[in-house]
Amino acid sequence: MNDATASIGTMATEAFDMLIDAVDQIAPERWSQPSNLEGWTLRDLVGHAIGSAAKIVTLVEDGEIWAGPSRPADWVCDDPAGRLRELAARLREALPGADLDAMRVSPEGEVPLRRALVYPVSDLALHTWDVERSQGRQIELPENLFALCRGLLGSVPESMLRRPGGFGPAQPVPSGATPTTGLMAFLGRSVDGRGQLPAS
Repeated sequence: MNDATASIGTMATEAFDMLIDAVDQIAPERWSQPSNLEGWTLRDLVGHAIGSAAKIVTLVEDGEIWAGPSRPADWVCDDPAGRLRELAARLREALPGADLDAMRVSPEGEVPLRRALVYPVSDLALHTWDVERSQGRQIELPENLFALCRGLLGSVPESMLRRPGGFGPAQPVPSGATPTTGLMAFLGRSVDGRGQLPAS
């Protein structure tokens, strides 16, 4: 595995680990409660994230990719954390032999695997924040995943970013907001003054 493969591979496995940790902390009674995303329960949110995780693995394994976002109902299961661990194990097995220059289907059309992975890996990182937020916690994305998400969003036209089914209107950013909080507010998440940098 070359350095470029290692980099996106490391980010993919890191995003998996973060999501698994967040899902492990969901109390049984919380699954049917609303998430921070309108119209979705916490189970729906995690179901969608599992679909993104499956897309990462399918891309690396050169399987058949479905078009559009992952629908929560297609991925809801009785053991979400277990399902994510199964997918993470498949990813770790497939990554060493992955050819990141091989062409894969993506929202941009046919692109090298390294570029195709940017979409679902970013989705996994952003929705980990959503899962934590839905449980009353806030996290900061690691610097590499934050940069990946920010870079992807900066390359997407505003009209595509805010299309129906995409991200909502940007929300106010509190004074002193952390980088991740500012990013999530830009993506339409309500941050309610949380996620602020400590006073110096």
